[in-house]
Amino acid sequence: MFDLPGLRSRERGEGAPVILIHGFPFNQNIWNDFADKLALGFRVITIDLPGFGETPILPGPFSIDDVGRELLSWIQQAKLQGSVMIGHSLGGYVALSIASAEASLLSGLALFHSTALADSEEKKQSRNKVIEFIESNGVSAFTSNFISPLFAEPNSPAIARVRSIATEASRDAVTRYTMAMRDRKDQTATLKAFKAPLLFVTGEKDPGITVESIEKQASLCRSAHVYVLQDVAHMGMFENEKRCLEIFRKFIGECQLPRK
Repeated sequence: MFDLPGLRSRERGEGAPVILIHGFPFNQNIWNDFADKLALGFRVITIDLPGFGETPILPGPFSIDDVGRELLSWIQQAKLQGSVMIGHSLGGYVALSIASAEASLLSGLALFHSTALADSEEKKQSRNKVIEFIESNGVSAFTSNFISPLFAEPNSPAIARVRSIATEASRDAVTRYTMAMRDRKDQTATLKAFKAPLLFVTGEKDPGITVESIEKQASLCRSAHVYVLQDVAHMGMFENEKRCLEIFRKFIGECQLPRK
């Protein structure tokens, strides 16, 4: 763990630096087993985004860009320039914000069950319903019920563990991040401008992000790979850990090669 103010983190392994950014409404513990295995070949850093885990929440309403600036400042303080950044879901939105601001800090970017597109009007209405549900029923009711649909297999043994991590999230964090995700901007221009390698890993059965959408986004990029995980929804690190590790190890290795 870095002895720095701000974001709480954990470091494993040695070699090329890789930053794993968790999704919503989780914290860095969602990566524990996956990070341990990935760290057999790389220096892997996991973090708690502001408001999750042990990192204090940002004051007042905040945007995804506000979160990105917080993480960007932390990366600079920790001297992690040249890292490969892997963002899961919400973590991908934050990673894109960082790439938009300081792309030169990254040697590669992976969107893991994530998208550069802004929310559609339908999705925004869905976010609003989440906020209304939490106001009426409390955050625990939401986080408890939110997890199963993220898995293609409704009886996955990982669901209980993931639900346990999700229920640690506070009402404040869940509500404010729901608003931030609803209001985030489109980042397709960032994809087009990004010069380092880009990776998209998506689930064939992801209920919120279609394979067609990801393939269209990848077609905008200078250098992008797309992997579609079969029989996987939104939690590939649990649903097909072995394949995801293979994909990321290969990608991280490619990111270390000299650019032409």
